[in-house]
This record gives sequence, C-alpha cells and structure tokens, in this order.
Amino acid sequence: MESDMGRLLDILGNETRRRILILLTRRPYYVSELSQELGVGQKAVLEHLKILKSAGLVEERTEKIPRGRPRKYYTIRRGFRLEVMLTPYVFGTELYEPRKIRAGEVYSEARELIKSTEPAEEKVRELVEFLGQIEERLREMLEAKRELEEVRLMVETYIENLLRRVAQENEELFDEIMREVSPKLPRRMIKSLNDF
Repeated sequence: MESDMGRLLDILGNETRRRILILLTRRPYYVSELSQELGVGQKAVLEHLKILKSAGLVEERTEKIPRGRPRKYYTIRRGFRLEVMLTPYVFGTELYEPRKIRAGEVYSEARELIKSTEPAEEKVRELVEFLGQIEERLREMLEAKRELEEVRLMVETYIENLLRRVAQENEELFDEIMREVSPKLPRRMIKSLNDF
C-alpha cells in the first residue's frame, strides 16, 4: 500500500500529467487535442497517458467518426481523494476512494429537481438555489471535519508522546498498555512507536 501511494505521488508530481488530468475532468479528449491544449508533442502525451492508464487513473475508448479512422478518447477512470499529513510528529498519506453512492434524501431531491418538467428558467433558478444549499452544507461539514482532524491530531500526538515517556520509564508497563490499546491505535502511530 505504501509503495502504491509513493508511486501515485510520483505520477501526480509531474505537471504535464496533472494538466492532462485537469483537462480530462472537463470532457473526454483524444491525443491530438491534448497535445494542442498542452503545447506538448503527441508522443510525449501518449507516454504520459500510458503512465496514467497503468496507474488506473485514465481509460480509453474508441469511437467511430463519420469520416476517417476511429478515434481513441481518454477519460478519467476513477475518482479518489489523496490526503497528505505532515506534522512535527507524523508524515503520512491516505487514499479515499468513493464507494457506491448512498442514495439518501439529498440525492433523491437532486434527482427530482433534474427530472422536473417545468420551464427551463424556473428549473435553473431552483437548481441554482439547491446548489447554494449544498455548498453551504459542504462548507459547514468541512469546517467540522477540520476541527475534528485538529483534535484527532492533538490527541494522537499526546498519546504518542505519553507512550514514549512510559516506554522510557517502564518497558514492561509500555508492553502491557500496547497489548491492550494497539488494536485501537492508528497504524502509523504503532509503526512510529515501534521504530522509537
């Protein structure tokens, strides 16, 4: 898992690959379009796409066009969120991949608004208002998440420092505590304590 994460960070560390991914979030592209948008040769674009494809980030599909050879389009294959945590005590990365969407009340409300048959101008107004409500809820949730993450980091750091002190003073007691609490501790903390 760590090596996969390292590889992913290396892949995303390249500016051209990041620019390709940003373009692909807008719509599917074929190679010559990407080459033109990026100002990079087609051969280089193909090499970057090959790397992105091998990491499972993009996929290709071939479409017939009215005249000429079929065209190969590239699209984003999967979504994920990558978080990097860097503190005086911890360096770590976590990858979150979306699971199948849980169709709750908000999702159903969005589907109803999208499917509605009212006039376009009214529909747009309702959807824009709904979008504003979603943005506000997301902002509130992100603020709560930030606070929880700060508290988690503070508590984790305190636990780790306390356990280090116990380990220096009484190794037997440290081992006893670790047997009891290690199943509940984050893996990165256990690794850090074992490396201590």
